[in-house]
Amino acid sequence: MRRWLWGVLLVGLSALAFAQSDQCVSKLSIHLIGSYTEGAKRIIAAKPTVIKVLDPQASAGMREAMRDYKRRHPKGLVVVRVWERTSGLRYRLEDDPVQSADDFWNRVLRPAMDALSASDRRLVDFLEGPNECENTPCWESVEGARWFGRFWERLAERIAQAGFRPCVGSIPVGNPGGNISEIRAKLEAFLPALRAAKRFNGAWSYHSYSIDYTTDPTVEYWFSLRYRIFYEYLRERHPDLANLPMILTEGGIDRAGNPNQDGWRARGDAAKFQKWLLWYDSELKKDPYVLGVTLFQIGDPSGWWSFDVEPIAQWLADVIANKPRSLRNPVLNGDFELGFTNISGETVANGWNTWDAGTVNPLWPGSAHFWQVGGVPGSAQRIISGQIAGQSFRGGVYQVVEVVPGVPYRLTFDYLSAGTNDPGAGQEFRIGYDLSGSTDPTNPGIVWLLSTSVPSFAWRRVDTTVVPTGQRLTLWTWCGLYWPVATTTLDVDNFSLVAQPMLLGRVTLGDYTGEYRCQEVQVQIRNRTGVTVWQGRLPLSVHGEFEVVYETNIPAGMYDVAVRGAHWLQQVVRGVSLPGAVVNVELVNGDIDGDNEVTLFDFGALVQAFGSMPGDAHWNPNADLDGDGEVSLFDFGVLVKCFGEVGEG
Repeated sequence: MRRWLWGVLLVGLSALAFAQSDQCVSKLSIHLIGSYTEGAKRIIAAKPTVIKVLDPQASAGMREAMRDYKRRHPKGLVVVRVWERTSGLRYRLEDDPVQSADDFWNRVLRPAMDALSASDRRLVDFLEGPNECENTPCWESVEGARWFGRFWERLAERIAQAGFRPCVGSIPVGNPGGNISEIRAKLEAFLPALRAAKRFNGAWSYHSYSIDYTTDPTVEYWFSLRYRIFYEYLRERHPDLANLPMILTEGGIDRAGNPNQDGWRARGDAAKFQKWLLWYDSELKKDPYVLGVTLFQIGDPSGWWSFDVEPIAQWLADVIANKPRSLRNPVLNGDFELGFTNISGETVANGWNTWDAGTVNPLWPGSAHFWQVGGVPGSAQRIISGQIAGQSFRGGVYQVVEVVPGVPYRLTFDYLSAGTNDPGAGQEFRIGYDLSGSTDPTNPGIVWLLSTSVPSFAWRRVDTTVVPTGQRLTLWTWCGLYWPVATTTLDVDNFSLVAQPMLLGRVTLGDYTGEYRCQEVQVQIRNRTGVTVWQGRLPLSVHGEFEVVYETNIPAGMYDVAVRGAHWLQQVVRGVSLPGAVVNVELVNGDIDGDNEVTLFDFGALVQAFGSMPGDAHWNPNADLDGDGEVSLFDFGVLVKCFGEVGEG
């Protein structure tokens, strides 16, 4: 039978085809351990290609994460690792690798998978084995690699027999060790495991960390991008394995594995890590065999503090979802829901810095204090500037934010101040911003949107427009007290700094079930006389959003906006007020040849591509109307439904 028969397609579509069709999608994702946090929920809502969970059989949170992910993204891939806790479980070169694999399956993997309900087992795509050679001979020698290859050849079979896909290797960063010839010799010895992975529609895995925290591909070739050495060898010596999918089941920044000293949080700020991740993602997109990377870790801030990606979870979710700039909040943890860290006894929101001016009144020395308290809703940051116990001081929290010069931003936040009504107490409540990006709270250039000595005693909101003059802007809070006649506090919540767009659009692609992030729309902005003042091709987000970014050379006024897709008819929205408008369009499918009509010419184009998939000589992506990765009878059905439709001019 031809492979365009959809029943065969649904059963046999390989992970490789999935990966090759989605090179437009970010490959960043998360390795969940411990708790299903607010940050993890936001990332999963962005529909990453793959996630990894630890011990779902022992964690209700991990089971919830799997269910949530598959509900939102049925085509997404779930990798499960079972944390080996069996005392004394260690295999040696003298042991039979096949029997050892059976033993590992029977003592470790099978009990864990059997502990899951049948419905939860169906959520698991890939199952890992021993982690980073902790239980087995491995990459220390060619003999170890050969033993490991035979071990995994058998374990892959057992995993497949249980209904899962094997994820082979869990190779630690920097392994296999040695020079190029030594690496190749070990890979050759490991080859039976790779062939088993292919035979059982599986993948293999590498732990992709940057040791030196660089963006130099020639350095990272030996560390985070070391897998490229493997594929160079496979292309040369074993081309039948050159497209074997790889999942980077751990990744990020790691010098030597110390939970508190070697991750990204201990070796730089969030901006540095974000910059590295964007570079890293761009490199991974060059390699179609890489399905994705599950960054270690989210869910265990106390155990692996310096690796925790919770503070940048919203940013990471926005990158994965491909959100337009005007829908992103560049303030890290602006709603104070992405965790707090205890710093020398003070509780400070992730992503924020503290400043403490110390004693205000020398008769009552003290220092500022920081708590996590209830907000509107959820959590908020409290700054305590004085106590009736006899201390006077001032301090606050601040954050330097990356912005775009000349673009208007809407700045909003909530605050609640409390203390005394005594006007002589010397209370200070301030919240503002510094366009210079300075980290000095006494900078005279700070614009204080709130500056008062009178407490509010209730939550209040501030809403204003800010136009940055540089690439950084600092958000400031300030709470002070001179005479400690009362406990004086300032609570802050929901800092949002959102860029104004020229135009924000939301598109529904008719009769399409594929990946929106792999589609673009052609947008034209026309003045009232019909002259096009702006046009361009714009990527869509996971939810079909696009943005024309703010431009000062488009005068404010009324315009018509035309939107069309690769094989969708054009729709024109008339009388749109710019800047700052939002338009919603639903596009009609079927225009394969791009002439803005669904006609017999489109039928002819579909016939020519019928039965094709990516990589075939007659493949035409515009004929894959429903986005399922093949030109089939489903696409013919879409064409029939839309036949005769004509787009707007």
